Amino acid sequence: MAAGRRIVLATTGSLGDLHPFLALALALESLGHAPVLATHEDHRAKVEAEGLAFAPLRPSTQQIQARLGLDIADVFDRMSRDPDFLLRDLQMPFLSETYEDVRAAALGADMVVAHNIVFGAPPAARALDLPLVRVALAPIFMQSASDPSETGPAPYVFTPRSAAAIGWNRLVRALVRGRIAASLKPVRDLGRKLGVAHADADAMFDCGHGDGAPVLGLYSPAFGPVQPDHPAGLTLVGFPSYDSEAGGQSALDPALAAFLDAGPAPIVFSLGSFAVHAPGDFYRASLEAARALGRRALLLAGANEAERLAGKGGGEVFVCSYAAHSLVFPRAAAIVHHGGIGTTAQALRSGRPQLVTPFLGDQHDNARRVGRLGVGRRLRPERFARGGAATALKTVLEDPAYAAAAQGLAPVFRGEDGAMAGALHLDELLRRG
Repeated sequence: MAAGRRIVLATTGSLGDLHPFLALALALESLGHAPVLATHEDHRAKVEAEGLAFAPLRPSTQQIQARLGLDIADVFDRMSRDPDFLLRDLQMPFLSETYEDVRAAALGADMVVAHNIVFGAPPAARALDLPLVRVALAPIFMQSASDPSETGPAPYVFTPRSAAAIGWNRLVRALVRGRIAASLKPVRDLGRKLGVAHADADAMFDCGHGDGAPVLGLYSPAFGPVQPDHPAGLTLVGFPSYDSEAGGQSALDPALAAFLDAGPAPIVFSLGSFAVHAPGDFYRASLEAARALGRRALLLAGANEAERLAGKGGGEVFVCSYAAHSLVFPRAAAIVHHGGIGTTAQALRSGRPQLVTPFLGDQHDNARRVGRLGVGRRLRPERFARGGAATALKTVLEDPAYAAAAQGLAPVFRGEDGAMAGALHLDELLRRG
């Protein structure tokens, strides 16, 4: 094992982007290393509550809102309607600040481990001549012609059974790569300015494939298997598990525990930590579906919606802003969620059937993979809100194949410790030098 090293972990985004890095940092710390978690100020309190070193990484949510003149709900809405918004408006305008912050955090470090959308991290690592490891949190970030991920309107053949179909997927991938590469021109310009230019890679959906950096896949090979055209440097270690609300040990609120104990397993409805800011009619439709099916319901609705929904539904409905998914999902009759990778991983561990209503980004591909595993179904949010929720849920609840598949696969996902496996892999990379 490598002697204790200072390792900078850089991530940005929602809790689904933070939690895997928190789990990885805690595992590295348990091995005697000194992790530093670089992320935006919104997450400082949670990182420091775990006793971990924190380094600020721009942009924060407040900085994004100030520069764009949008609140968080508007940002979500723009991201869901405009596939270029993430790179064009959220990432590239802050590239210099992100680079400066990663570089500052990495001074004196031994390694930089970065989420693939922290585009300032690779040039910072190279400018300091430090080893770089890219992190892919979901299969969508490791595209393959043999098993393509769903990326917006790109017309992939999702089950290619012939050389012609795989060839078609390669062509589509080349077109997508070209479009993303054009959006990432500021990254290449920064690299040239610093004298650390590297291969012209799609760091968004290829996780930097072609630049030689190892890639750590913090997701399950049962969810997105390694493919023949993935880079040799990819290592899949399984899903990490972390879902504390404020850092430290998680426990159920006594009132929620009493609700769960008081009757049949409820349907659990969750939109994670980002979509919950722009729920639209999701929770209204959720309540209507639960009533139509005669089922109890648990709504994890975020602070604003929880206050608005308080008291609705009577004793058969419990509403709260947050509860650890690891504690409530196993007690669900079914789980309805948005398809974020962190929520999806917890749902897969729970062994309960799922209904996924994806809004944006990797959620569509995660929903497709849930369906492919046979553990749930996908329903578009507009259909969910317009009366389709009850019908889809009835199928998921009453067709025993969904529960059987979910229960059959759950031990696979529960048996993974992606955080420790990832930490051991990073330790080995450091040991090799």
